[in-house]
Formats: sequence, C-alpha cells, structure tokens
Amino acid sequence: MSTQNINISSSNIVGKCDLKCSYNFKYSESNSTAKNNGVMISLTYDSTSIPQVIHNQAKYNVNTISIVSPSIHIFENQTLPGEIIIEHIPVKGGNTLSVCVPFTSSSESSSATQVITEIINLVASNAPSEGDSTNLNISNFNLQDIIPKKPFFTYVQDTTDWIVFGQLEAIPLSSNTISTLQQIITPYQIGTPGGDLFYNAKGSISGISIGDGIYISCQPTGSSEEETAVEYNKNTTSLNYSDITNNPIFKLVIAILIGCLLFIIIFYGISAFYKYLSSDAQKLPSLPGLSKMN
Repeated sequence: MSTQNINISSSNIVGKCDLKCSYNFKYSESNSTAKNNGVMISLTYDSTSIPQVIHNQAKYNVNTISIVSPSIHIFENQTLPGEIIIEHIPVKGGNTLSVCVPFTSSSESSSATQVITEIINLVASNAPSEGDSTNLNISNFNLQDIIPKKPFFTYVQDTTDWIVFGQLEAIPLSSNTISTLQQIITPYQIGTPGGDLFYNAKGSISGISIGDGIYISCQPTGSSEEETAVEYNKNTTSLNYSDITNNPIFKLVIAILIGCLLFIIIFYGISAFYKYLSSDAQKLPSLPGLSKMN
C-alpha cells in the first residue's frame, strides 16, 4: 500500500464539517449475492425506489459493497486487518459517495460482527476461489446493522466523497475470521491519497424519513474561498429565544405564573386591609349610654 495514502487520524483534521458533510441513512433489507473477485468480496444490494442516503442535500442509493483485507486506509499510522467499502451513486448526478468502516482483531462482538463474519464464512465455504459467486442467504441482511451511529472523518478525492469511520468505530472480528478472509482474497492495491481531512462530530443519523424534505447545507470550517458562503437554516437545533417566547406553551405558562402572582398580591392586600380595619375598630371610644344598656 502506498505510503502516501491518507492517514485517518485526529491529528490530521483540518476542520469541522457537520451540516455539509452530514450522513443521513435509512437502509432497507436486501437479498444479496457475494462474488470472490480475488482481491475483494463484492456484494450486491437491492435497489429501492426511495433513496437510502442523503449526503450534502443529495440523495443516494447503494451501488456496490466491497470487503477487502487489509484496509485501504491508514488508521492512526497503521493499516487494519480489513475494511468494508459501500459505494453509493447519486440520484441526480454529482460525486459518488463511499462509506468505509474498518475491521479490527478483537474478541468483542456486535451486530456488525455477526453479519460480516457470516458473509466471510459463506464465501469461504461456497465461493473460495476467484470468480466464484454465492447467494448470501442471510436473513434480514441490512446495512443498518453495519454502519456505526458515530462521528466520522470525511474527505474528497477526485469525484468521490469519502466518509470513513475511525479506528474506535472499527467492527471487531475474531482472529480466526480475519485469517479466513485473508485466505480467500489477496491485498487490494488501491491508492487513497485523499485531500483535506475533516471531522463530523455529530456523526451519522439513522432512521430518518428520506423524502422530499428540506436539508441544511453549510461549508466546513477552514474551507477555501472558492466554496459557497456558509448559510444556516433557522430550523436548527440551536437555542432560539425568539422561537421560545413565541411558543404558545411558553405564553400559557407565563400567563399562569402572572395570574398566580396577582392572586397572591390581591389576597395579601385584602388580608392586610381587613386587619387594619379590625385594629381601628378596637381603638374607637364607647358611645354614651352603651354601658348602661348592657
């Protein structure tokens, strides 16, 4: 692997990129096949009428899925045992989008661990040689179970936007599974020199409704002057005092508090006035003849 490949590391971040680099997804289940291409396992994924991803206001569908070993990216100055690369194509033209999640050797397990392990074992059993293909026959195979709902790194290379999850979000695989993968495919020599590395701290968003919605766009911090100016939609999650004061519930609460305060003031005012009258009445002199009548 080229030493010029981009290093996915927090020390290489040049700026933040939250809204423009947003990654909103809602994948569906797929009946997929797997092919051993010698340098990778290639997976098909069912197309849908509704786009499965929105990135930088553009809608995308899954094109191909690849599993390679070792990783095509460098993570914290080292390659990892493997990586899954999910390529998306835009619905209306523009850059392609590749989403990558690395593998790490670990005894831990997750839902992604189970899916990736099953794919590798099925290919090893039914398509061990280059050119072989097999149906996955994995119940409920869904990329929802593979993509982390975590922060990610992002960069642009030529006509591809790359989203890469870091080493902390790597999918744990057992040493046996990694060994099996390395027995059925050889390293994939691809360069990923990349450009400036940005970081999305908000992370990926799963389960949104992807339709004809309005999405916010902004430029990453530290972007060049050639990029469009930063624009924010008023519908953000940031605190907006105008929205709060115009909220009907807020107005109702304030009205109730003012009403209670007025009631307390009036009550104590009447009580004080009554005590004042009572004290004055006791100080009045007795009327002549009143004692004789008693």
